Formats: sequence, C-alpha cells, structure tokens
Amino acid sequence: MQDKQGISFYFNPKSIAIIGASSTVGKVGNTVLNNIIASGYNGEIYPINPKGGIILGLTAYESVLSVPDPIDVAIFVIPSKFVIPIAEECGKKGVRGLIVISAGFKEIGGEGIKREEELIKISQKYSMRILGPNCLGIICLNYNGSFAVDTPKKGHIAMISQSGAMLTGMMDYSMDQAFGFSVNVSLGNKADLGATDFIEYLANDDNTKVILCYLESIKDGDRFLEVASKATRKKPVVIIKSGVSEAGARAASSHTGALAGSDIAYDLAFEKCGVIRAKTIEDLFDFGETFLYQPIPKENSFAIITNAGGPGIVATDAFERENLKFAQFNEKMLHALRDNLPLEASIFNPVDIVGDAPPARYEFTIKTIFGLNSSKTDTTTEEDQINSQGALIIVTPQAQTKPTEVAKLIYKISSEYLTDKPVVCSFIGGKSIAEGSKFLKDNHIPCYHFPDRAAHCLKTLISHHEFLQREPLEDLKIPVFNVDKGKVRELFQSVREDGRTVLLSHETSEIFDYYGIKSPKSKLARTPREAMLLQEEVAKKTGKTVMKIVSPQIIHKTDVGGIILNVITPQDAFEAYIQIIDSVKKYGSGLAKIYGVEIQEMIDFKAEEKVNELIIGMSRDPQFGPMLMIGSGGIYANFLKDVSFALAYKFTEEDAKKMLQNTKIYSLLEGVRGESRSDIDAIIDVLLRLSQLVNDFPEIVELDINPLLSFIKGYSAVDIKITIAR
Repeated sequence: MQDKQGISFYFNPKSIAIIGASSTVGKVGNTVLNNIIASGYNGEIYPINPKGGIILGLTAYESVLSVPDPIDVAIFVIPSKFVIPIAEECGKKGVRGLIVISAGFKEIGGEGIKREEELIKISQKYSMRILGPNCLGIICLNYNGSFAVDTPKKGHIAMISQSGAMLTGMMDYSMDQAFGFSVNVSLGNKADLGATDFIEYLANDDNTKVILCYLESIKDGDRFLEVASKATRKKPVVIIKSGVSEAGARAASSHTGALAGSDIAYDLAFEKCGVIRAKTIEDLFDFGETFLYQPIPKENSFAIITNAGGPGIVATDAFERENLKFAQFNEKMLHALRDNLPLEASIFNPVDIVGDAPPARYEFTIKTIFGLNSSKTDTTTEEDQINSQGALIIVTPQAQTKPTEVAKLIYKISSEYLTDKPVVCSFIGGKSIAEGSKFLKDNHIPCYHFPDRAAHCLKTLISHHEFLQREPLEDLKIPVFNVDKGKVRELFQSVREDGRTVLLSHETSEIFDYYGIKSPKSKLARTPREAMLLQEEVAKKTGKTVMKIVSPQIIHKTDVGGIILNVITPQDAFEAYIQIIDSVKKYGSGLAKIYGVEIQEMIDFKAEEKVNELIIGMSRDPQFGPMLMIGSGGIYANFLKDVSFALAYKFTEEDAKKMLQNTKIYSLLEGVRGESRSDIDAIIDVLLRLSQLVNDFPEIVELDINPLLSFIKGYSAVDIKITIAR
C-alpha cells in the first residue's frame, strides 16, 4: 500500500515504547500498556519508567535511550512539563512517530501554546511525526494504543475524531451494532497530523471500506479538498463537523460577509470534493452502515413497499424532501400486482399491500417490482426494463404480519438476487418488531424505526453516485483570461502605502478594467470645483453622472444621503458635492475619513428596457479560501437573502451556471410573462473573471458588486467595494 505521508508505521509498528508506563491500576500509563498487551500486539513493547523494574511482566527501561533496540512509536502518558526533553531523547533515539496522549498544551493557552510549538520544532528537527497532543491515542487492527476502556470490535469502518471523548462514546455505541472498526484515531490538538493525513492514508487501506470523521476544524483547506476529492472516489467519506468557522465570527463589513452563513464554506467544500456531511452522530453511523453494507445504485429510482398507508405517506414525503425519484413500473408489473394483490391495495409506487399482508405477499411484491417473478422465456421490450434501483421496505406490526419471517425473506432475496441494488427497511414499532429488526441489522441490511431515516440514507447513496459521475477535480478545465496582474499589484501597493485596506471607487474600477469586467467610468473629485471639471469629462458618453461619497468607513452610502443621481451639468455637480458632504456629516459620519466624491458615469438605458439588479461578491474563508456569492441585489439584498455561494477553488463555467441557477432571480433573468432573456452568458463571464481575480490575489479578503445591472445585452458593475489585507 502506498504511504505518501510516511505514517504507515503507526498502524503496523515493529516496536512501541510507553513513556510513563505504570504498574498502578487506574493510572493512564497502566491502562495504555495493558491495552497494548491485551489487544494481542505481536511487536516489541518497551515500558519506560525512571524507576525501571518489571511492569505487567515486562522489563521497564529508565529512558528511551537505554532501550537496546530501535523504536517505531513512542506513546507519551506523562505530565506535559516533561514531554519536551523526552521528545528530544526520542529524536536522538530515531523514534519515527510520537503519540502524545498527555494534555497541557495549546488547549490551555499561555505556556501550553509555547510547549506545543517547542514540540513541533523538535519533531521537525528529527523528522518525527506527531499524533496529538491531548488525544486518546490510536486503535487499529494490530494494537490498542489508547486509554479507552474497551477495544472495539474489528471491522471495516475507520473512525477519525478530533475529540477523544466523542471517540470513546462512539466506540461504546458501536458495541451493540453489527459493524466494527479497522482504525480509531484521536487527533487531539493536531500539532502535526490531522484528518487530511489519515484520510489520504486510509483511502488506500484495503481493510477500510468507509471513513467516518468527527471534526471541529480543518487545517489547510486546499490540501483537504485535493486529498478528499481523490479519497472519495475510492471509498465513501462521511464527516460530522461541529462548531462554526472563523468566517462567521468575523465582523462582516460587506454584504457577502453578512450573507454568508457561519458554516456554509464547509458545506461547499464537502460538496465540491464528494464528502457526505452528517448533521448528527446518528446520521454519521446510519450513513456509515449504509455505505458499508449496501451497493451504490446505478441511478436515482426507488420503490416503496408498505403494509400501511400512513407510513407510506411519510415515506413519500421523505422521498420528496430528499429528492429521491420513484421507480415507474412497466405494464407487466402493474398487471401482475393488480392480479395478485387485494383489490384495496395500491399498485403504483409506493405499493401499499395493506395491513393483513403475510410474508408471502411481501415476497411476491418485492420479486415483482424487481422483475424476479418473470419467466426466463419472457420477451421484454425497452419499455419493460426494470428501473427500480433499490427499495425502502416498511413493516408495521399487524395481526397477520410476521416481522421476523418478513425480515428473513428480505435478507434472502436481497443477498441472492439484489446484490447490486440497495435495500433499506423501516420496521415501525417496539417489542413486536425487535427480533426482525435485529436480524436485518445483524445481516447487514439497514433497518430503522421510521421511514424518513431510511430515505435519508438512500439519499446519501445517490449523492455519492452523482459525485462519482462528475469529472475529477484534477481534470477540470478552469478558464484563464488575459489580465494585467502587474497593474493590480501596483495599485494594491499604493493603497497600503496610503494606510488603507479599503479601495476607493475609482480604484476598484481600475482593477475591474485590468480584469475585463465592465464598470462605469469613474473619477475622484476632492473639491466642488474639481467636481465641476470632472463631471463634464465623465458625462461625455451618456450626458449624466451619479455622485457618491468616497470613504472607507461608510459602507452603505444610501443610508447617509451619500448618493445623488442624474447630475447633468457641471453646476449641478458643484452643488451636489456640497450637498453630499453636508448630508454625510448630518447623519453622524463626521469621524469618517472622506477622500472626496466620486463622479461616475450614469448608465443610460431606456425606461422600458429590462434591467435586473444583482449582487456578486466574495468573502475569504480562513480554511477554504475565496467564497463567491451571487443573487438578488440592490438596497434589499440583505433583506431578500436570495443568494447562492460557491468556492472559487477550481471554479468552472458549470459551477458558475449552477450557482446562478440556485437563485430565485435566475427565473427573472430567463424571462417571465413574455419578457426577453437577460444576458446570462455575460453574468457567467463576470463570475469566472472574478474567480480568477480573487485566486490571483489572496490579499483580497472581501469584494462586493452591488448592484450589477443586467440587461438584455450586456451588464454594468455599478457599485464595487474591495477590501485587502494589511
């Protein structure tokens, strides 16, 4: 198995040292050593304790340097203040990797942060890897290097957790389930190794079929996207992400920042690279179990079989919610169902075989909808082809129903005939269905108390199927435009030299010009007289100008009377300048630094011409970089919240189209009630050029165009705001 990260020794070490091993029951050093021995580890075990002696039947050494043989992995279970000098000894000894269970590092702040930084320096100095600190340890097929109470069952799910307590809880939960684990990893503070490293390794691990993660944060978003997008093409990756990103904690100084949810970047990132996001721990294991035991369907087409109308309706609603499609039965199937089911049965999907259904009726119905009752001599046309790619089977405990017998026949049919089609069940009830439900789960057919959970799991299978149909990220064609990056770099430098981070309006127009994004001609007037001269120059094309206050501190100009439209003559410009300055001061913006008033070409369009106001923007997420936004713009942008987001990472034309189609204003752009279609291709072009701009310049932290006026032909980026990092 390839090991690009150089961490395979963690899973199959030839030797392990336990630094802080103890013979005292109850101490962590005793628990870890006992777990390693009890788990059947067949390599060399070296207890390390300054007192030496014999611990749990093994010779203890006073230090790692006194161990005569090489050491692959050293597990630290000592007070944090002793970790640094002993880590140095491990480096000199040639230890390959540390598992630092010890707490008292970054998580406590102050001295702990310095201690963790020193630990990282030592590991880099000696090319050692670090798992932790402040972690539970690692449990794999070869050994249990943790202080967990129990060693979980062996199986094919890999579990990566940023929280040790969450990991122990989830392992304990699994003890009553059919599945087991190939790996359990506690990440702790992630001083070195993080989830991305283990996902990359486990993607190539033959013993792992599904990767589950509990994460609170992700380091190096671009690397995660690259690694995860490759891993998910080999096996499903399911992540529950708790907490909120730093993006939500920032003071939002733009529309984009305000409209971006605190967690939306993770949703976008996971969708981009094919990760299935679990919202709850229950989801995490439901999805893991489904992926582990059920095949990926060939298409979105499922049947529902139920012996009760109410649950069938609940399942139907769940299908609609999850965008699951109902299989259409051909004429032969419908005739067979009508001829053999009771008159009151519903033969269309969902199939209601009514409350008195015995096991035989379930068997007949399942086999019919999957074409298993057809004679081999039957001739079938293209219209007759079976399109059910899976099924949700519901059982309620009626008098004639025998849930355990139904469970056994479902398993028999599924295992013999439907190996390429997923089957999930919902056995509704308690005591009466317990045995049948357990039988199914023990035999690897997911069974839930309620049908909406079952539908939720089918949705994950379809989501994974759809991801696998997409072109791999590394093969995507990313548009590249001919732009002038040098001029933009110079302009940013002049802004910094002026002590600013927010660009002035005429500067943003220049930036857009360098990147081929159309915006009105704009000039900065610093006095009323200068406004007169510039108005005449700017108004040459359309005859009209708009004047706006120019101040980095004033975000929403309309709110302070900082905009005047239809300035036609130089004398009008003179008076408008004075009016704007007075109005801004009147509204309490006297402390704002005012650079002057922008004289901007006013877009000339006929009153009857179709115009839509859009907002396009970018907010830079700390983990995943630039996040683009588009939606309904104008003064009601924050109120309407009709917006769609996408990461600028590997942003394609298809991404831009999908992003726009996810907004309500897209319908207006397409044209309603006889209206002409807006120039949607031009809007797509703006998004693609904007993506290149924010990827070319990581110092751009926020960007807004509000509004971008969209016409039947063309567009104009009227009001632009760009903020750069210091």
